[in-house]
This record gives sequence, structure tokens and C-alpha cells, in this order.
Amino acid sequence: MRRSLRLYKKRKTDVVPLDLLIEILNRLPAKSVVRFLLVSKSWAEIIRSNGFCLTQPLRFLIALKTDTDYQKRRINFSFFSSSSLSSSSTTVSTSYLSRITIPSRLYSCHSYYVNGLINIGQIICNPCTGKYITLPKIVKTPTCNRPSLAMRFFGYDPVNNQYKVLCMFPNLEGQEETTPWSDFRVFTLGDKPKSWRLIDCGIPQSPYYSNGLCIDGFVHYIAHTGTRMSLMRFDLKSEKFDIFARVSEHLRALWFKDNGSGTLINYHGKVAIAVQPLHHVPSIDLYVFEAGKQDFKERSFHNLPQLHLRMKGITHTGEIIFAPSYSRNEANVIRHDLKGASFEKIKFEVDANHQWFSESIYSMGYVESLMLL
Repeated sequence: MRRSLRLYKKRKTDVVPLDLLIEILNRLPAKSVVRFLLVSKSWAEIIRSNGFCLTQPLRFLIALKTDTDYQKRRINFSFFSSSSLSSSSTTVSTSYLSRITIPSRLYSCHSYYVNGLINIGQIICNPCTGKYITLPKIVKTPTCNRPSLAMRFFGYDPVNNQYKVLCMFPNLEGQEETTPWSDFRVFTLGDKPKSWRLIDCGIPQSPYYSNGLCIDGFVHYIAHTGTRMSLMRFDLKSEKFDIFARVSEHLRALWFKDNGSGTLINYHGKVAIAVQPLHHVPSIDLYVFEAGKQDFKERSFHNLPQLHLRMKGITHTGEIIFAPSYSRNEANVIRHDLKGASFEKIKFEVDANHQWFSESIYSMGYVESLMLL
């Protein structure tokens, strides 16, 4: 961004102030901004920079795994976005963004969306442009002899304007579940050469295979530390770990009763875990964490309209959004109005060419980015 600013300032014929230019570009739809990439080199560098995100209203990102080709070992993802879900309509139109095809070996069930980019398995993709990069390959070492069991978390550091992937590995064959892991690495998007950097953890831990959550430059995840279960925090700026909060024995028991499928979500800016206390009962309990304290139960959601729903987050109007763990042929979520205590199914209208899919990924707070990968 700094180089593009210098190029812009050298042009004496420019009559639009730089700050005003950026403000105007920020407010335009992505399809309109793309046209300005050819205006000049300085304009292109501003638009393609990491820090340039379109300041449109937050949207809903939908990724559908479609037309999986098992013979050629390829997986296709189609990306759509929709407006916020705060309206009273039960059918929401979508805008088609892009489609990517990746080798199936790069895919995993965990995905993370942050600040315009999405991490699925071993790729980082910009849904707006349909471009993606593959993460560097992990080579076996004495401390990392099982790369296939890697845990990855994706986050964004707003201070340094950097995207990073935190990766960690179990290192010994046949080790106990609670044996501390010793191989921790970081990949920074845009670094040359493209490689992993070993970092020191400092806190003995063995992460659980669950999702992570990035809030305000910190990645949170669940791990076993000593004899306890803890909510870990990784500072993307300093690349340091700390124990953010302790998990209560009650929540720990619920976590394992739910087969370790508790979901970390952003609850009004706080880290929370949504767990299903009874596998055969359509209900979800929500536990909230605060720094240095033990979790506390915030609320319970009973009589959900169906089993196997996962809580995705909260809209800016305070409505809870749930999504099915598995869905085929229909892209939909469940909207829960806390005031009226009602549940409402919201169906996304997707292009007719994408009516069949085997998996759906829903991410809230999507902003369009034209960042070049």
C-alpha cells in the first residue's frame, strides 16, 4: 500500500485527493471496482493491497462443495454471498462470486473465514476473485512425523495488516491424547519465500480437533494443558501463546458427551462454546468465556426445529443463526429471534447449476476483498 501511495503522489495530473479516492473505491461494489484496475498502476496497487476491503454492509458467505470428481480426485467449491439476514423475509437472494477446483488431498472439514479470505484445508482463497494459494508442504521431521494430523487455524492481525496460519502437530507414534505437542509453526501470507516458520510454544499443550476462532487479532482454540482443559489464545502480532480461560469440569464433560463437536463462536465480541448436551435431543447450551476466569452458562436453546444444528453466530440485530451440520440440495440456515423465541428457516436462492451439493459452509460478517493471492 505504501508504494502505491508514493506512485499516486508523484502524479501531478491527479485531481482527486488520495483519501477521497480510497473512500470512493471502498464504497463501490466489487464488480465496479474491478474495472478501475486498468486505470493506472497506482490504482491497481491500492485496490490489490492487503488493507483494501470494500466497506459494504456485512454480508453472509456461502460455500457449497459441488460436483465432487472422485475419479480425478478433485473437489469443486462454489461461493455465493447474500445480504444480511435481519429482514423478515424467509427467502434470501444471493450473488454468485466464483468457483474453484482443488485436489481432494488439500481438503479438510475445518474452514475459517477472516477479513475477506477463507481457509479451507490446505488452501487460502479469495471468494470474490476465485483465486487461491496452496499452503507450503509440511516435510517430515523428527518432531513432525505425522503431517496428516496437523491442526490449522487461520487469523488476521489488524495491527500489522497480516494474514497468518497457525499449524501444530503431534510428534510421536502411539502417544497419549494428553501428551504435549512440540511442533508449532506459522505461515504469513505474502512472505517470500513461501514457507513455515518454527515458533516456540512455551506452554505444554495438546490441542483438541475442533474449530478455532479469530477475534481482534487473537486465535482461540481448545487444548489440554496439564490436567485441565483450557481455552488457548495465540497473539497473531507477537506470536505468543497464553491460557485465556479455564474450561469447567461440567463443560468438559458436555464437550466429550457431544463427541468433541462443540463449536467456538463470536458472541457479542466474546468467545463462547455452543454444545449439544444430549445427542438425541434438539437443544444447545451456550457457555461464555472471559479472560482469566472459568466459563459460565449464558443460556440454553430448547426445542430446536431439528437435530444436529450448529450455532454460527449472531446478527447485528441480536438474532442467533444456526446451520445444519449436513445438508443436500438446499442452502438454508435457521434464524432464532430471542425476543419472540421463534425459529425461522431461511432459504438461500442459489443458481440452478448448483442445486446439488454435498456440504455447505456458512460464514457471517463477510466483506468483499480484491486482494491478489
